[in-house]
Amino acid sequence: MVVLTKEQELHLQWAISIRARNQLCSLNLLALFEEYEEQWKTKKFARAAQDLSAAAFSLWRAAFLAGGKTSKRGAVFDHGREFLKKVIEDNSISYLQDKNSQEWTFNYYTRNARSSLQVLAKYWPNIAPPYEGQTRDPIDRWTYCQDLLDTAVRNFRPLLAAKKETKERSKQASSVRSAARKRRQLSRSITLSKRKKL
Repeated sequence: MVVLTKEQELHLQWAISIRARNQLCSLNLLALFEEYEEQWKTKKFARAAQDLSAAAFSLWRAAFLAGGKTSKRGAVFDHGREFLKKVIEDNSISYLQDKNSQEWTFNYYTRNARSSLQVLAKYWPNIAPPYEGQTRDPIDRWTYCQDLLDTAVRNFRPLLAAKKETKERSKQASSVRSAARKRRQLSRSITLSKRKKL
């Protein structure tokens, strides 16, 4: 039987809750992708979809790596070197190598999330809040990035809904104009055929 210390138990409770939070955000993002697929495939939205997905994945992976991280520069360097050695030796990386090098890999994944969030804030300033750089411990860094991602995903919904509604209204107006044009053409052709008979 494994006996956990109170600190280990608290960390596991935190880890489960943040993974669930990230998974819920990812589910909301997937729902947006499904509901507004046509818009996401446009040039304007495609990059945002990539950045949102990258941030969601990176934070999902980082959530598994935050526990026990010391953030000491020497440990980060040692884990980074060991990780690179494994890449060269094995030409393969799995979760186990990520976890064994968590001082470096946690930073890698959270920096990737931060980079994606910064791009979103640059191109979508009304949707994605800016990343405010400051020193944060690993848990605070993860939480801060997830907060930004949650906000961006939530803020995209009304924008996408408005775009979809505008497009649908435009299609309806175009359809009405097209039907009116066809009626006029039919009316003209009937009038012309009657004139020819006279």
